[in-house]
Amino acid sequence: MAENEEIKNEDTVQETDESTASTDDAVKTETGKETGSEITAKIQPEIKPEKDKRSHNPFRNKKFRHGTLSIVFTIIFIAAIVMVNVILNLVLDRFKVEVDLTTNQIYTLSPETEDYIRGLGDDIEIYVTAEEETLRSSGEKLYEQIVEFLEKMQSMNSHIKVKYVNLLTDPDFSKDYVETLQNYQMIIKSAGTQRYRILSINDFLRFTLSDGNTYSYSEANMYVTYGGYTVVDYSSNAEEQLVSAMMTVSKENPTVVTFLTGYGENDSSALQKILTDNAYEIKSTDIEQVAAVPEETDILVIFAPSKDYSNESVTKVDEWLSNNGKYGKNLVYVASADAVETPNLDEFLKEWGLEIGNGYIMQMDPDYAYNTGYPMPVMHALELNEDTDYYSNMKLSSSSRFMGYFVRPVIKLWDEESNFANKVIASATGTQCVLYPFDADENFSVSADDYRGYDVIVEASKVQFENNSPVYSKVIAVGSDLMFIQNFTSASNYSNGEVALALFDANSDNESGSIKVVSKSFKAETYQLESSQQTAIGLIFAVFIPIIIIVVGIIVWARRRRL
Repeated sequence: MAENEEIKNEDTVQETDESTASTDDAVKTETGKETGSEITAKIQPEIKPEKDKRSHNPFRNKKFRHGTLSIVFTIIFIAAIVMVNVILNLVLDRFKVEVDLTTNQIYTLSPETEDYIRGLGDDIEIYVTAEEETLRSSGEKLYEQIVEFLEKMQSMNSHIKVKYVNLLTDPDFSKDYVETLQNYQMIIKSAGTQRYRILSINDFLRFTLSDGNTYSYSEANMYVTYGGYTVVDYSSNAEEQLVSAMMTVSKENPTVVTFLTGYGENDSSALQKILTDNAYEIKSTDIEQVAAVPEETDILVIFAPSKDYSNESVTKVDEWLSNNGKYGKNLVYVASADAVETPNLDEFLKEWGLEIGNGYIMQMDPDYAYNTGYPMPVMHALELNEDTDYYSNMKLSSSSRFMGYFVRPVIKLWDEESNFANKVIASATGTQCVLYPFDADENFSVSADDYRGYDVIVEASKVQFENNSPVYSKVIAVGSDLMFIQNFTSASNYSNGEVALALFDANSDNESGSIKVVSKSFKAETYQLESSQQTAIGLIFAVFIPIIIIVVGIIVWARRRRL
């Protein structure tokens, strides 16, 4: 009975629910409004069947796509940095792009030198008898400067080749040269002309002493040791020496200058060095031992003979100047400062309207004189005639002076005579000068009435016309060989070297052959990077910065992966 009642009750409940649902549907139909059961059904979310996780595509995952993109960008960025670094290194090696941080730009070539190097068409071989690394690591600024200059020159012009030679490991290298080669030398050789010059690296150093003059190493050592002077600065003329050597060996038809010997001539090495450094070809001839002056001679030099020429030797010089009536020859006659009797040479000069005085010029104007002892003052400033081709060929510094030392006057016998003409090149400054005779004794005295002006360098010319064009032969007379000694020609505060060179440049095709380069001081404070600083900078840019970039890239990627 009980079971039947329970079944009956369940049927009753089911009927009631169905009845209620029917009632609700009826109400909705009549009113047009949703019933409570419908509202409840909408509120409850629809339960969808769970998807199969095995069918999920990881490449469509948003996080994966963003992370992969970050990795790709990071790799591309790093690869670009490496590529730029490689390209820049290649460019820097090829074109030698550097910044010279030294105060005096001691590792920088002058604009004049750069123009010459870039325009050089001859193949130039430069050999250095030292290891490159030895020069770089020596700690000597001169050696480091030379290496830098050679690298720059080689990068500017493919015609220039530089090679460092170890004479111990390559002994056969010396067999091509007559000279005995030593370490720390430079051989500059032209492949075209096959001429070469050998320079000693140590000779590039110049020392300025407490007297204000600049000297070579050997001279400075002598003055410091025996004269009590001190070194106030030291510099390098390596750039000038390298350029002049290249000019000398590469010039196809250099002007030939022949120095005559045979009559006890004084030392002319300083003048010869100036000419050699400026692309002249220097020769010497014993005038007594030859039948005539060599035909290839363009300019002849008689340099301070200590005894008179024979009539035969004078005739050889005279015939060479005449050049069979064609003219076009030039003689530079430098008188000896000593009291030498030379009647034959004196007669030869008089034919050209010139005479060398028998005494020294003394400058009595204290503004131009220097105290040099007795007789004094025989060292004094000289004045250049600006209205000459010689002056226009001079590369003069405004702070330098042309100096005379025991100078004999050169006297003009006429301004013009027949086909001769005379022109003053240089004089003693002003008109307050007197002549101190060679035979003067202790009773010699002067007064203002004796003051006058004197010339010290005079050009005498002789002309003939060829096709209505003048052709000259010239004699340039200089009053003293002491004007062209090394103390004056190499000193930076004197212009004697420039004056000496102009005497030859104005009478040759070598007018544009010289380049004036200012020596570069090593004593001034510099900002050169030490090797440890160079290593630190290299590590920063080659190691640390790339590592930092990689780490930052990884961090960015990891953070974006979690988005």
